[in-house]
Amino acid sequence: MTMVTRTFQGVKAKLALELTGFNGTPKMFRSKFRDADDNVHALYSARQIREIRMKLLDIHPDHPRPVKLPPLIVDRTAKGGVGKTTIAGNTGTCLALSGYKVLLIDGDPQGTLTGLFGINPLTENITHVGDLMKRAARNEPTRISDAVRPIYEGGMLDLIPADITMANDSWLIGTLNREQAFVRLLEEEVAFFSQYDVIIVDSAPGSSLLATTFMLACKLLLAVVTPEPHSIAAMDVLASNVHEINSAFKNRDANLEVHIVVNKYNQTKKPHNDMLATLLAQYPSRINDVIVRDFVGFLREADPNNTSTNGTVLEKEPNSVGARDIIDLTKTLIKRYDIRLDYRAAGSEATV
Repeated sequence: MTMVTRTFQGVKAKLALELTGFNGTPKMFRSKFRDADDNVHALYSARQIREIRMKLLDIHPDHPRPVKLPPLIVDRTAKGGVGKTTIAGNTGTCLALSGYKVLLIDGDPQGTLTGLFGINPLTENITHVGDLMKRAARNEPTRISDAVRPIYEGGMLDLIPADITMANDSWLIGTLNREQAFVRLLEEEVAFFSQYDVIIVDSAPGSSLLATTFMLACKLLLAVVTPEPHSIAAMDVLASNVHEINSAFKNRDANLEVHIVVNKYNQTKKPHNDMLATLLAQYPSRINDVIVRDFVGFLREADPNNTSTNGTVLEKEPNSVGARDIIDLTKTLIKRYDIRLDYRAAGSEATV
């Protein structure tokens, strides 16, 4: 197995201050939250930011966590090329750098999210989520821990990668209650999943049985769309899929709903403004307030010739407009999906 060493070490004090919610100046922040031998340019890792946030929220690090599934975000689209993986990878990074323990699951056989974090599915031995679901369906030990690749230390950002073999989902055809295969995995391994504050699944575009299993496991689907005619038209396909699920599975706790993130928006292009107006008219209460702008830095996230430099915009260009949009978007998702550090009681964290 070939392991890639990532160069990202953390964020500077100014960004760490914002992500922790500390009410003070960068100088005060550095003075209060750094080791004595650190200099003014010290970087703050995701684990350090978590420790700081827990101090600010007066949460003891040994406070027992309930054995329950954390919020699940399934990134979905009916059309490729809209930047779904970009949103999944970047919001996952931002959540981890905001102090939350994050599990990313690459649910796309193309393995784009896997490559974003420097893992080459062509040269490495991958155990993907399809393998885990198959084992759970057959009542075999899943060995789920062996599938996880650590991205940030301390379990702050972990990834279950994918490769092209996931595309062979024919095993699902003969599986009893096949649409619930991912739900079954979540329930069987609840003790494992409960160590995280949020799970993000980057599912494949289009309609497939595998994608349906991910959709059935969540309550609020995160749909990524670009302000372009074909992408907006694909929303009708996704809406039809959601309607079919809600009609066919009436025993669910609640109907599956959709939350829309508009990506790759260029305000200088009149067609983009027209299409954005169309989206707002069609889905007035479902579109996230943060519109992610078209930013060339998202194209620089992955280099196939040097995967050790791969990483999200927030890691590589933290002062860019792209990073700003991701930070603002992530803050809204924290509230929308009720992602919390402390699960003692609902509403126990005033500013998370």
